[in-house]
Amino acid sequence: MEQGTAVQAFASMLSALHERAGSPTLMALVRLGLRQQPPVGLTTSSLSDWLAGRSVPSQQRVVQFLIAHLAQQAHQAGCAGAPVGWLGLWEGAVEERRKRRGGRPARPSAGSGPALPVPVRGRYVAELQPQEAFSAWEVHRPVDVPTAVPGSLPLYVRRAHDEVLRAAVGQAADGTSRMVVLVGESSSGKTRACWEAAAGLPAGWRLWHPLDPSPAQALANALQEGIAPRTAIWLNELQRYVGEQAGAGAEQAAAGLRNLLQDSTSGPVLVLATVWPELFSALTTPPVPGGPDPYPQARSLLEGAALHVPGAFDTQALQDARTVGGHDPRLADALAHTADGRITQYMAGAAALLERYRTAPPAARAVISAAMDASRLGGATLVAREFLQDAAEGYLSDDAYDALGKDWLQDALAYTQQPSKGVRGLLSHVRARPAASGPGGFRLADYMDHIGRTERRFTAPPASFWRAVQDHLPEPHLVRALGRAAEARWRDAEAASLYQRALDLGDLKAGQYLAWLWQERQRADDAYRVQEQAALAGDGEVLEELLMPLLEQEQYQQAEQLVREAASCGNPTAQLHLARALMRDGETQEAARWYAEVAQGSDPDILRAYAGDLREQGDLDGARTALQAAGDRRAMGELAAMAGTSASAAEAEQAAREAFAAGEATPLKDLAEQAEADGRSADAARLYRDAITVFERRRRQRAVGVGLIDFEAGPRSLLDYLDPAVLPMPPGETWALRQLVALLDGTQGAPAGDRALAKVAEAQNPWALEQLLRRLRERGQPQEAETLLQSEASRDTPWALWVQAHRAVHDEQVTDDVRRALLERAAAARVGQAVRVLMNRAEQKGLTGEADQWALHAATRGYTTPLWELVKGREQEGRLDAAEQLAWQAPAGQRSWTLRRLAQRRTGEQVMPLLQRAYDEALAWAPGLLAEHLEASDEFAQAEHFARLAADAGDRQALEELAAQRRDDDPDRQWQAILANGLTAEGAAAAPW
Repeated sequence: MEQGTAVQAFASMLSALHERAGSPTLMALVRLGLRQQPPVGLTTSSLSDWLAGRSVPSQQRVVQFLIAHLAQQAHQAGCAGAPVGWLGLWEGAVEERRKRRGGRPARPSAGSGPALPVPVRGRYVAELQPQEAFSAWEVHRPVDVPTAVPGSLPLYVRRAHDEVLRAAVGQAADGTSRMVVLVGESSSGKTRACWEAAAGLPAGWRLWHPLDPSPAQALANALQEGIAPRTAIWLNELQRYVGEQAGAGAEQAAAGLRNLLQDSTSGPVLVLATVWPELFSALTTPPVPGGPDPYPQARSLLEGAALHVPGAFDTQALQDARTVGGHDPRLADALAHTADGRITQYMAGAAALLERYRTAPPAARAVISAAMDASRLGGATLVAREFLQDAAEGYLSDDAYDALGKDWLQDALAYTQQPSKGVRGLLSHVRARPAASGPGGFRLADYMDHIGRTERRFTAPPASFWRAVQDHLPEPHLVRALGRAAEARWRDAEAASLYQRALDLGDLKAGQYLAWLWQERQRADDAYRVQEQAALAGDGEVLEELLMPLLEQEQYQQAEQLVREAASCGNPTAQLHLARALMRDGETQEAARWYAEVAQGSDPDILRAYAGDLREQGDLDGARTALQAAGDRRAMGELAAMAGTSASAAEAEQAAREAFAAGEATPLKDLAEQAEADGRSADAARLYRDAITVFERRRRQRAVGVGLIDFEAGPRSLLDYLDPAVLPMPPGETWALRQLVALLDGTQGAPAGDRALAKVAEAQNPWALEQLLRRLRERGQPQEAETLLQSEASRDTPWALWVQAHRAVHDEQVTDDVRRALLERAAAARVGQAVRVLMNRAEQKGLTGEADQWALHAATRGYTTPLWELVKGREQEGRLDAAEQLAWQAPAGQRSWTLRRLAQRRTGEQVMPLLQRAYDEALAWAPGLLAEHLEASDEFAQAEHFARLAADAGDRQALEELAAQRRDDDPDRQWQAILANGLTAEGAAAAPW
């Protein structure tokens, strides 16, 4: 290894960090990696090679885990953590390693194909009829009443979220693409709200619901072909499109939606989506350091898009409902039969369904329970009759099973499908259409799915359920998801079988999970077998992992055999490896044949690597063709780089613009900087302005859906806003705007730079406004700065309103009424800090109810810091009941997180009432924390009870820790057996497998 190379630089950094972390043993790191969820597969030999610079980790998640853990240990030891540029060091090392090995293409990702005519999808909104809402658009059908009703749909009562939703629809109608995600519990009125809002779209708009051949595939296909302008995309149950239920294409669909919303040339479009709080949280929660990040694209897509729908009508909405109820007997009936404001749930038939579920005969209840578990554990919303028949057996007691009649399944399904008060039954039969490719089956009622996720949260399915999944569930990504659910419940034998089934069906990620499972059990041969199967099935990353030790040990014949076999199976990574090896050996004709296979692929990473080979061979035209076929951001950047060295100035600029439109900024930036360096200031200014236009459009699109704006940067005090010299930098800065102002300052003088900043500030760019104010003050023009600030405040520019408000907070000469008015005006302009100050002022004055309302106002808009600060502050003051009461009021998507943090802060007997209530409310983390506290209090039987419940709920850590503590006092060796083999489906110690 040459000293000073990128590989050696990375190894030196990692070795130094390992030493600062106390030099933990390599086996300790391996064990720690296996305890991650999902596990991080490491070996002592790999770790040793990485520390010595003999090789480089191939997966970023492995590097993130190592760096995060070692940095944490180093900080605890009082030493420096990882350097800021560690990611760049690793990327450089990987790139260097790839070049030495002939390139290692990464896992397939989405690319864009050739331009095609954009199909027009959906139906004109103006043509939609109210009665269609129930079938095609999945609005809940209302309960029947004995008297005449005014129409198919009950009269609609608008609530606070409807106003926000209609404003977004108006922005789309005016030409700005928007996405709004209604987040709320089952039957809270999300889908009906979308229906009502869509009706407000102007003539020419279409509403399209992606469904066939599957929701996810329909959306993915359409995004690849293009979406016509003035299309509203209806994504009811968002998890079917970008979540785990969507399968392997989830992230591709999320990325496609992001591009669609940011691309002004294809708009305007409107995306209307609905999702339950827990599923939204799964899509948007950031990963733990070193852990997996399954939804980075979805998280970026959904940032600022959530609109929370309360489960109950508030006082004003109830008053409005009573007024409307006089004209609609369905609404009047709901008002008469509900006392908690849950009007929409009653009207959707929730009460009738629940009563029928509670009184179901044993066979029908078993069928419903199996459907509940398939949905809540794996997202399988449609299950076959054969699945229900085989799975139901384990949900029946011995007596109930012995009492089954000959036609028990037919009778059970008839019971579950019977309508109640005009509402579809507990299960609905979905008939497969001959012209459609989707399967038929039985679908669980939405509200019963909600009930199952609550009432069965601490119940693990029986063995018959896992067997039925193995035998009758054909979708590989759902089988894999249920495998993960089994592993999370320590049913590792079931998990291994399901992972293998999913891999056999073509799910490569399942192979990764299965290999980790075998590695954790130290069964290297089984892990290798799985990795080899995945490599032959097309997993290029796994192929690289298998090849690396073979090449390092100079086992070239075995490596070549593996590559040839994988290439013949269609693995594009292997095809590229084989073509390069043949080319190096002088077998040009055979190499050309395999290169032709590579050229037919669609993986952008493979095609870019192929283009690099063509460039090395001098075939620049072929390289351009390959890069154009790749079509992703990096490929467009490489095309622009090639044009910059060989094409005309006009062609180079066009290529740079195309790369910039695809998200690669470097070529356009380089062109502008070169023009500036050459003294062509007019060309440079033009390029900078073009870039600013794109940046500003994207910034405004992101800002439109943000609930509250946070203008603070880091741990600075609010007083910093008073001093322009240390004012935190608000969002909105771009290299294009910064360099344009500097260019104009140097060539035309400061007023020209001021004018450029003012133009961008008019579009409410806070960085431009702050810079302009600072420049005016620094030039001794405070009056002009103040006039500008007042002018922007009069236009309700959020940042200007916040500056005014926080100045008033710290100015003793300002009256309290004026101070409050300014803060409320800033809060109305969505400034998060203003809401926070209003909350703190109310709390300091003892106005507990008002403080609660401001904190909850922020939380419903995704700004949770004020709520948590208020909860924590009350607890520190000893007001435990007040802290807990507020935590329970948090929005559904944040309540569990807030209460868990509160529980983790408490000790001893203080925490037990909170944990008991959390368990009663079916919060998933409650049993594990109860087990931990009960074990510490020597309540051993109770601790084991709750640890087992936690495992059944998908949190095996508490039971694993308890088993490890008790293994030395284990006369019948049950704990040792559990640690070695996991649990059976019924929860006993599993036999060796």
